[in-house]
Formats: sequence, structure tokens, C-alpha cells
Amino acid sequence: MKPGNPSPPPTASPPLARRRFLKTLTAGSACALFRGRGSDAIEPRRQARVRGLLLGSFIGDALGGPIEFQDPDRVQGLPEPPKRWRNGETLDAVGRAAAADRLRLRSYRELRPEPEPYAHWEPNAAAGTVTDDTRHKLILLHALRSADPADDLLLGRHHFARAHLEWPQIAPVQSRPDYRELCREWLREWEQGARWVLGERKPAHALPPERMWAGLPTCCGQMSLLPLAALLPGRPEAAYRLAYELGFFDNGFGKDLNAALVAGLSTALVQPVGSDNAAEAWEAVFTAMRATDPYAYGKVPWVQRPVDRWLDRALDLAEQAAGEPAAAFASLETEFASTIKWEAQVPFVVAFTCLRLARYHPLAALELTLEWGHDTDSYAALLGAFVGALHGAELFPDALRKPVEERLAADYGFSVEEAVSLLLQRNQP
Repeated sequence: MKPGNPSPPPTASPPLARRRFLKTLTAGSACALFRGRGSDAIEPRRQARVRGLLLGSFIGDALGGPIEFQDPDRVQGLPEPPKRWRNGETLDAVGRAAAADRLRLRSYRELRPEPEPYAHWEPNAAAGTVTDDTRHKLILLHALRSADPADDLLLGRHHFARAHLEWPQIAPVQSRPDYRELCREWLREWEQGARWVLGERKPAHALPPERMWAGLPTCCGQMSLLPLAALLPGRPEAAYRLAYELGFFDNGFGKDLNAALVAGLSTALVQPVGSDNAAEAWEAVFTAMRATDPYAYGKVPWVQRPVDRWLDRALDLAEQAAGEPAAAFASLETEFASTIKWEAQVPFVVAFTCLRLARYHPLAALELTLEWGHDTDSYAALLGAFVGALHGAELFPDALRKPVEERLAADYGFSVEEAVSLLLQRNQP
């Protein structure tokens, strides 16, 4: 997404505790994929799914970052640019395979050579470099790492708010003056909201989160909260509640929409999938998003629940396009002509429209999110998390995975493997 002395923490929204989560769960609700910690057969698959969720999101971000919000004609001037679909062209089986083959990481040198606070932080950034869509997840993981595992709290809002103030102090940021300045500009909105959550009320440093982005429902929770699903695999309601609680930066229907995505990911992590049942697996994920509604958004009078509205719209747009990406993209342009392209519903609709249009081919769908344009890193990061959680890390070839892992280590001192281990250790089976 691109546009930007505490008193005791308030008690209106107490952090969620492990015992409260466990009360929300029903016996047998989690798939055996995430049970039996002593099983040699289950453990690698569990790791592959969690690794897939993280890597899919990071890779999607790096795929979309260099072309995000760039002029389509300039994008077409790149070597091997994303395909520009013509009217009447159909995405058939051959086309899906070709779309998957078009996935490639690009450098920022040609279109975005200068560092930007909400994007890349290195001049002429190399292929595999991530943007704020990933950095927000690094802050979440920092919060989880900082929380005491012996504490009754799984993860509280105050942990997460504090992490927004602590993460800029990590060595990879503090050791580089250019990073410090970019980070200060990038996190200004989040830091003001975090200080408010922690009890500060001085307007020079703290402002209510409800004012963030003028109260728009945005994709902030989609950038930050997706790894929470790995803490509560197969427990969509508990995952929803945790995302809803932590998402102090989400407003309006964005709180429900973004929490429902985490619920869907919780289901995707444990959903069996094979070459012959992809549609059924995705229907289970969609059903989890629709059915997980602990705060009764679906019972609000006179309005349709946004999760249902926008999921219906995504699937309808794909069906109406009749296999033609140009038709689907034109419909998306019409649908969101007056909408900021990082409002919460836009990545949601784009990701699932492309998924259905590609007949659930995971890598072809990922490429389609880039070919529509606009906020490409947010769209690909969201869909990448889902396809990675469902299919596992082995979905992504080394040509996509290795450069992203290398840039994360070089730019932020971040290890994907350490993050996977952390999430598995804090997993609530």
C-alpha cells in the first residue's frame, strides 16, 4: 500500500488470552495435519504450509513492488513485461501454464530507482527486494518474538503496538541513516496510532487509530496480520478474533474483511488439496471466511456483510468474464474507478477474481494479479499467502524463493526459517 510519556494502556479492549481462545474452539476442529508433534510424516508438511504462507506473501510483494502503480506503457517497455491481454483472448490450459512461466522477479532500477518510504529502501534495488507489505509482517513477528511465551497472553494489542515503536530500533535500520529516515516517514501513521493504544494522549505524538487514512477501510490488516493464521491453524474463529483484536489500524468494514482473511488462511493451512480437488479446497476456504462471524456482522440490519458482498463480487466478475482476462480487468476498472486501489476490498476482490479466472491454478492466478496493475504488490502478497498456505512452500521455484530470502537477510537481517520456527513454537494445537 502507498499513499504513509505513555500512561497505562487503556482497558476497553483487553488482550486475548490463551484460555479465552481455547474456549472458542470445538473438539476436532483442527485437521490432523497440525497435530501429532512427534510424527515425522506430519512435521515436514506442517512446516511446508507455514513456510509457504510466509514465502508466498514475501514473493508476491517482491513480484509486484517494481511495477506497483507504474504507468502501464512504461511497464510494457520492460524486458519480458507482464502480458497485456487483448479482447477475445481466453485463458485456457495452455495459457495458464504460460502465465505461470511469466512469473519473474524484477529489479527496481528501470522504473523506481530511488528509495521510497512505502516501497523499497535501497537505490536501484535488486530483484527480490520487498516493500512495506512485508515489513509490516516483520513487525508482527517482532511482536511475537518479544512476547513472553510463558505469559498467559498469546499476543496482546499492547505487544503489537509496542512493536511498532521498537522495530525501528533494530540494528539493520539503526545502522543505516537512510533507512532511519525512510522508516520514520513510513511508520508515522502507525506510530501515532500505536502510542494512542499504549495510553498516550499528546496530539503531537499520538492520535486515535480511527483517524488513520481518514477512517477508510484499508488493506493495512492484510499487510500485517496474515501470519497470525499460523498460530491457530484449523481454528478460524480464534484466528479471526486475534486478528480483529490486534488490528488497531483497521477501520470500518476493513476490520471484518481483514480478520476474515486470516480465518480463511487458518483453514487453508490444514485443508487437504491435490490436483483433482483444488476447487473443493478453495470452497472450504471461502466457506470458512463466510461462516466465521463471531461479532455478527452478518446480522446487522439493512446491509449485507462485506465479506459476503465482496467475495460474491469477486467470483461473479470471474464468471462473467468467461475466461477472458481482458474482460475481467475491464470490469475491475469499472468496479473500482472511484476507489483508492489499496482500500480493503480491492486486494480482496482482485486476488479472488484472478484465482477463479485461472481456475485455481495458483501461479497463473498470481501472475494475473500483476497483469491487472495498480497496487500490484498488495494484490500478489495477499494471494501469495493463500496459495502458499494451501500448496506449501514447494509451490515456489528457487528462482522466486532464493532472491527474496537473500534480500530479506541482507536488507533486514531476517531469516524465513527462524520465523517459521517461531510460529510453529507458538502454535496453539
